[in-house]
Amino acid sequence: MHVKSFQNPLLLGFFLHGLQPCLAQIVPPERCATGVHAILIRGQGPGDHLNVMVSVQNLILQLIPGSSSVDLPYKHGVDDHRIAAADGASLMQEYIRYYAASCPNSKIFVHGYSLGGVVMMDGLCGTSSQWLFPVSALEPRYNRTVIAAVSYGEETFVPGVPYSVGTCTDGTGTSGWYFRLVSGIYPRIHPEWCDAYAASLRSYCDEDDATCCFRIPPPDNLAHFLYIFRYNMDVLHFVQQRLNATRSQ
Repeated sequence: MHVKSFQNPLLLGFFLHGLQPCLAQIVPPERCATGVHAILIRGQGPGDHLNVMVSVQNLILQLIPGSSSVDLPYKHGVDDHRIAAADGASLMQEYIRYYAASCPNSKIFVHGYSLGGVVMMDGLCGTSSQWLFPVSALEPRYNRTVIAAVSYGEETFVPGVPYSVGTCTDGTGTSGWYFRLVSGIYPRIHPEWCDAYAASLRSYCDEDDATCCFRIPPPDNLAHFLYIFRYNMDVLHFVQQRLNATRSQ
């Protein structure tokens, strides 16, 4: 099993424990997705590994024939964002590598919400936020396998790049007279590291989501909880478009 090296050796055992479930992504040929294989990554908090991402799972399984889905069992219940994000990003990479090895002709869709969005973005692009533990980017060759990657309301959001969508675009929005840091709480310093996967990416962030569209004074953060109602169908159509465009690759 390939395991990333980390600067803090005390975390290695923690990460090794988290990587074991990747064996679940070794599947026989008859179980390989002919639609998309969705890897769904919930936000921080206790409880099951799917949480509100069940709404995305239902759409994919019902409306894209031949699809499969799995939740990412990363350490979303721990208090430290850095540990959870690094654990999840490394585990997501292993899920992609193992599934691609088992099903080389299948296509993968990755979707993360909030901290799960950080996991997804760092897993694909590598970490370029100062506060987070470093994780190297997924190898660029997997951009033929990962055909859609979506985040909702994640802390490393940077507006103005081709894959950034939603109403937090340029810092004006409906509350433009506030002082704004037009980015997430831990903005991505090198968004260009995502270039290998840019065609597959969509990063959603809305005005009044303090997690990804910070301002002073902070908003009530209601927007952070509305993405699944506002954008799930948009995401479904994006995945369908990407799948149709890449079936011959």
